[in-house]
Amino acid sequence: MPRLAAIALATHLNTLQHTPLSAEVAASQIAHGDVAHHVVDADGLLGLDPLRATDLLDALRAVQLLAPGSWLLALPRPGALGVLRGPVELNSAALEAGAAVVHEGGVCAFVPHRVGPAVQWRVLRAHRPFPVPSSAETERALSTELLRAADALAELQAASGQRPQLLDGPVLAPGYPARQERAAERALRLVQVTEAGLSDDREVLHSFALQRRTELLRRLHTVASDALCAACAWPAAER
Repeated sequence: MPRLAAIALATHLNTLQHTPLSAEVAASQIAHGDVAHHVVDADGLLGLDPLRATDLLDALRAVQLLAPGSWLLALPRPGALGVLRGPVELNSAALEAGAAVVHEGGVCAFVPHRVGPAVQWRVLRAHRPFPVPSSAETERALSTELLRAADALAELQAASGQRPQLLDGPVLAPGYPARQERAAERALRLVQVTEAGLSDDREVLHSFALQRRTELLRRLHTVASDALCAACAWPAAER
């Protein structure tokens, strides 16, 4: 899904900037089980051919030359754009996709679109994004919200949903601190759990419980999404 592709791109762009990871290895790891990843740079923001799709490897090399710096993950929702500051074209495209990867300096952003077994990335203009909270800060907020939601759901006798299928490897690119990898794994798992719960109300027997359960799961989903975005940001102390 686009969210997982965006996580992979954001974290590998950061490791390209801050570790010896090669563009060839990064491109292979980002694509993972997909047939291919291509990049469309219609405005030439990265100096790519605006008339055709470019291979991801060539796009990563262009980023290294023309857009050095760190990248942020955005998982926007209606009324909550996260780090995105615009312009409108980027916000609209990111909302439709459910994810975007934006340069910390506002150089540009990547927005994913899945085409069958492949992923196409659009390069769009971006304003400088809002700063992202630290991973430790959002971890604490998520722990607090998780306890609150668990207690409230227990009172309602309403389960949060089915257990999601776990990824077959790390969430973040190699080179991130182990604590952030653990934070990303937990946050992603809770995002998936809450989405499963929001799509399944069979265990809820009356409208009040349904409304309350939906409120709790939406709030937990928001906090977990924020924690996931923070975990994907490169640690400030190491920039």
